Amino acid sequence: MHEVGHTFGGFIWGIDSDRQVIVVSTLSGQPVFAGEPSSLSTNQTIVRVNGQDPLALPAIYQHAQAGQLISYTLAENGQSHTVQYPAEIFTFDLWLQNYGLALLAGLCWLLIGGILLATARDWVGAVEGLTLLPAAILFLLYSHWGNIQSAYAMDAVLQLLWIPAFALLGAGFIHLSLTYRPEVVGTARGPSNRLDVWPYLPLVALEAFNLGLFFIRGSVPTRLEVSLNLGYGVLGGLISLAIGLNSLIRIGLRRSFAGSAIRRQLGDLLIMWIGGMGLGFCLGVLPLLFTGRTLLPLPIFFLLGAIYPLVLLYAVRSLRLIGELQESVARTEKAMLQQQRTSDDLQRANAELQHATSLLLHADAHLRSLLSERIHDQPKQQALRIRSLLGHWQHKLKVELERDPSLQSFAQPVIEALGKVRKISEELEDDLRGLQLLVEDSYQRRSLGLKLHLEKLVREDLPALHPESPLKVQADLWALDTLGQNLEQTSEGEKFAEAVSYTITQALLNIYNHAGATYATVRAVRTNGHLELFIIDDGRGFEVTNIAPEKTSMFKAELKAREAGGTLLLRSTPRPLAQHGTAVILKLPFPASEQLSPSQEEAGAPGLREHKR
Repeated sequence: MHEVGHTFGGFIWGIDSDRQVIVVSTLSGQPVFAGEPSSLSTNQTIVRVNGQDPLALPAIYQHAQAGQLISYTLAENGQSHTVQYPAEIFTFDLWLQNYGLALLAGLCWLLIGGILLATARDWVGAVEGLTLLPAAILFLLYSHWGNIQSAYAMDAVLQLLWIPAFALLGAGFIHLSLTYRPEVVGTARGPSNRLDVWPYLPLVALEAFNLGLFFIRGSVPTRLEVSLNLGYGVLGGLISLAIGLNSLIRIGLRRSFAGSAIRRQLGDLLIMWIGGMGLGFCLGVLPLLFTGRTLLPLPIFFLLGAIYPLVLLYAVRSLRLIGELQESVARTEKAMLQQQRTSDDLQRANAELQHATSLLLHADAHLRSLLSERIHDQPKQQALRIRSLLGHWQHKLKVELERDPSLQSFAQPVIEALGKVRKISEELEDDLRGLQLLVEDSYQRRSLGLKLHLEKLVREDLPALHPESPLKVQADLWALDTLGQNLEQTSEGEKFAEAVSYTITQALLNIYNHAGATYATVRAVRTNGHLELFIIDDGRGFEVTNIAPEKTSMFKAELKAREAGGTLLLRSTPRPLAQHGTAVILKLPFPASEQLSPSQEEAGAPGLREHKR
């Protein structure tokens, strides 16, 4: 943090174990730098800076002004060329995007891993918590890597902990895949050498090799160490993927797992972990291995990294609770079957027990809903505890500083850093509050009805989530007046309500967060048994063809519209063109239970004639 406000080259640089100056990463939003970040496919170094030794970079940056061009001589494979790149001021925003968000993501992984470990009731639960720690190490120690103005050479922390964490991540994936095999899930087990030790044996050999070189040479060759550890990380991911797919195929083919709780639980767990592993390796490790860059911009990658462990916590805790409830129901059913086989005298009691079981299943569904709401609140409570703890230590340091002014140079930067981290925690709480709104959408919709839910969303919920926004939203939802209270009692009605609610919510969130609009309208029209929904804003707009559909929230809205038998169209005109803004058009057929005759539709839709005119 002490580098904030200092002049630097506009990119993050480092000194490898061979005392060569390399490019660690370029910054998003900055002019394109000709140097390539260090990776296995590039071996580019900075050999001269303004004609001087590259180790003089700190002194050059100290005397440079923002915008001043600095000459860099880049060498690779015996060839060199000189480029010029302007110096920049290292701002807090740059720190946040490149280091702060990584710190936040690491804390999330560390926190969620600790929660899973602390709440584990068996060894499998402990393994789930332990396998989150490598990712926490990678994110947390990322802020230790790379220089801004001051020169920090490759040290023991990076060589003996951070780089080996990539191999540890691969070993963790293998460990988890072995733990989620069909013959292991559902049985209580303790630590096992075969399942819990052998994935880490290559890692022990790698670390012994690193330690030997470090103590003999004083450092480990960077490219060799990165190649070995990232290579084992990728190998571990591929082995884990193969084991996971084999387990999915086995539970899909074997009849003994058909309809069983183990099949449902194991399928959900494997899909969740394999999906996370694929996301992490495809967006992070593999691009970093071959190009020196992640597939996504670093801020987005770090935000996804911070959110994903929260999703893992929710999913793992939910599956644990569901498993316990399924075991309880299974025990009850077993007791019922035993009573049915005793005698005719117990048939009446058996019938009563069946009725009690039916009530228990209904209560079970209700309990899951309550537990889901409580689980959604837990991440927000954890963020609140973090903020409170930071405030406590910030106050305590201030008190100590008042008692002993000689601690000024040490305590003041720490107090400022705690305040900034606390601010980040507050921002996290706001983000979780928004996430909670989306998660609880179905609860509110089913309790109020679709129209009242949408009106409350437009009038109260979203403005409360964005109090600083000047956006005014006008809603005209008269076409939903004829919907019955039992709309979501059928599968068709539930899909209809989900598509309408999700599209309006996501479209308005995009307008609030990205459009820069001052006015928006949400209008629903009923025509020929179809609902036409128009969401229009006067924002900055964008080029629809330049954005991949799978990377937008409206892609999921389009899938929901198709599921309900309708279509979704997205139109946008960017500034400074006339009529700039974005329009989202959703067209859905009304459920069969909500269809009206032509005369009823005309009579029940005041304003239809006016709309047609």
